[in-house]
Amino acid sequence: MEAVAKLNNYPTSPRKMRLLADLIRGLEVEKALGILQFNPKHPAVPMYKLLKSAINNWEQKNTDEKVEDAGLIVKTIMVDGGRVIKRMRPAPQGRGYRVRKRSNHVTIIVDSKNHNGTPSVKKSLAKAEPVVDEVVPETEEKAVAPRKAAPKKAATKKEATAKTATKKEKPAEDKTEKKSPAKKTKK
Repeated sequence: MEAVAKLNNYPTSPRKMRLLADLIRGLEVEKALGILQFNPKHPAVPMYKLLKSAINNWEQKNTDEKVEDAGLIVKTIMVDGGRVIKRMRPAPQGRGYRVRKRSNHVTIIVDSKNHNGTPSVKKSLAKAEPVVDEVVPETEEKAVAPRKAAPKKAATKKEATAKTATKKEKPAEDKTEKKSPAKKTKK
């Protein structure tokens, strides 16, 4: 069972946050926490807290399982643009430059590897059925497919040369025969 955690309107650009999101997408939760904890980028701190929140949400949904045994992974992480606060900055000659203060929304979904479509080893071994070899009676005749004819070779040398002669090749031009233009002299 998957768990979701959301962070809305965090005041940094979505591009900067996506760089961190790409680092942890698809990783195990323990590795992702280690990466975020020691990453020098400033949005790593709220991303770390958000991932911890997603893990706690998963624990509340699955009270009978432990996080260590479940093998949680970061199944999905999305970074979307949030609201943009527009400000003006003084510029030369009485003008004003626009400043767009961006924010973003982050959504993290964590899930265990067992529920992610790959069955656990214990469950797959328990459900395995014994394989029984089927015995084919010898009285049945096997259908024989007719053999295909070998590809035909060119009958004569004339036909082979006629095919290659159809492809016209340009004769190589001799560059040494071209004359350079005569130099003009001033009078």
